Amino acid sequence: MNDSSAKSVVERKSDKLEALLNPNAPAERRNLENDVLRSVGECVYEWDVKSDRLEWSAGAEELMCIGSTQSFQTSRDFNALLLPTTESTRNDAILSSKTVDDGLGVSFRLQYALSAEKLGTASDVWVEDSGRWFGGEDGTPLRAHGIIRVINERRSLEQRLEHLSRHDPLTGLFNRAHLNVRLQDEFDEIARSEGCSSFVVVGLEHFDLINSVYGYEAGDAVIAEIASRLSENLRDKDIIGRFSGAKLGIILPGSNDRDMLVAGYRILNLLRENVVQTKSGPIAVSVSIGGVVIPQHARDIKQTFMAVHQALGESRRGRNASIVSYRRDEKRDAERQEAAKTAERIVSALKKKRIHLAWQPIVDAMTHELAFHEALIRLEGEDGAAFTAGDFVSTAQNLGLIRLVDHFALDEALKTLAENPTAQFSLNVSNDTACDPEWLSKLAHHAHRCPGLAQRLIVEITESHAAESLEEARRFIEGVKDIGCQVALDDFGAGFTSFRNLKGLPFDIIKVDGQFVDNLKTSTENQSFIKALVDLAKLFDAKTVVEWVEDVETANMLRDWGVDYLQGYRFGEPQRKNPWTEEHKVSAVS
Repeated sequence: MNDSSAKSVVERKSDKLEALLNPNAPAERRNLENDVLRSVGECVYEWDVKSDRLEWSAGAEELMCIGSTQSFQTSRDFNALLLPTTESTRNDAILSSKTVDDGLGVSFRLQYALSAEKLGTASDVWVEDSGRWFGGEDGTPLRAHGIIRVINERRSLEQRLEHLSRHDPLTGLFNRAHLNVRLQDEFDEIARSEGCSSFVVVGLEHFDLINSVYGYEAGDAVIAEIASRLSENLRDKDIIGRFSGAKLGIILPGSNDRDMLVAGYRILNLLRENVVQTKSGPIAVSVSIGGVVIPQHARDIKQTFMAVHQALGESRRGRNASIVSYRRDEKRDAERQEAAKTAERIVSALKKKRIHLAWQPIVDAMTHELAFHEALIRLEGEDGAAFTAGDFVSTAQNLGLIRLVDHFALDEALKTLAENPTAQFSLNVSNDTACDPEWLSKLAHHAHRCPGLAQRLIVEITESHAAESLEEARRFIEGVKDIGCQVALDDFGAGFTSFRNLKGLPFDIIKVDGQFVDNLKTSTENQSFIKALVDLAKLFDAKTVVEWVEDVETANMLRDWGVDYLQGYRFGEPQRKNPWTEEHKVSAVS
């Protein structure tokens, strides 16, 4: 569009506006267009800057709830109706503009509110004021025209959305995102004042139990009540928000370690005083508190959250209703750094497919002939160094990476079974993955596509998983057996599964934890345990495997007691080489 055509558009709009304001314009045309403006919550005006005179379209005073037409015929009078806190008026936007009118006018847009007190109304009237101003020969503002649009509903919606973006809908407290913002503000303030503050997290104990016994509505009521009690009893300058699920975070400005502990015990006493009344009945609550002084023990938000998480964990491991203040610990920091390196190593290995399976033979206890193998997960570092499961599985579990590792191991196992028709081996599954329906679905899918594959796979679950949830373990075992695989209980004796519990879990194989073999020849206690387990396994029609067998004497003792299979370096170390590519024999023990 060239300058002349642009100018003609501006002139046409200006002519239309003047027609609405011009009392000499045809009444029928003015009435129609004024009615349209009022119906959509708008009015128009013309402002002569020099005389400060305002001309309005009909109905403007009604639209903006202004009682007297005399009170807004000048810009000065109109501005007097605005909220005292108004940051920018139309006058400010136009007269302070650094733009020079080049003949086409200069646009402006702003929002402000007319004061309910000055209007005599129940609430303020929010408007959007948009238009253009035109300059004289020197380019400075000479006149302006624009449209006033009442935006009360939009303003209310914007305020609600703004509130929701910063607050938790259940408790009304700040949400995690805004708590982060306020914590960063506190760090900035500390940097200026060289002072200190504290950050604590209040964690509700046994929240899952509350939800399962009383219902989620009662759980929500408990969280909301705790939030309310804390909010009412904190200092005005303290900042509280919902840190996560059943945890509340509190910033205590200007608090040192002693102040934080005092505040923590005050919180504990406050929450101990009364039970929480819910529709499902009264619920007694117990909390643990972890805190950290900043910046002495945490220099940024990330360190703060890590520190308070550790402190809360220590509080929970101690006793209920306690508070722990974080302290730097070189050993713990070194362990955390090593865990971070291990996590990075795991992620890198998964991306670059440097995780593989190694195969260790398991032999018949009577003949020492190969019965099957165990697939052991191995991770290869960037420098080619090999890491066993003991080097990284615990970290993978703690950081939520074990599911990725287990799925990768399953993919490798299924590929091996498909490519090697004589392969038969066991594969370990972590506690987390034993609850993963996607893992079981993948196994079922491949078993269906490759008939006979499932019968050559033994799935091992740990005793700790069986002990944690018998019902969950039973469902998983039954699901695996329905697919056609056998199931083994790994590391029996390392956890807390009783002989009685074994009766309800249909294991095909029970593997005895190797710690009972270390001093088997001299420990009557370990001997009695293994003998009792062998007898019990026979009652359940389950086979037994004993790990860590290193010598002939131990092997013979286990054979004589009726152990079915033996595993250990005596019969072969784990090897990455595929044992089914050529004839594989295990030397018999003389």
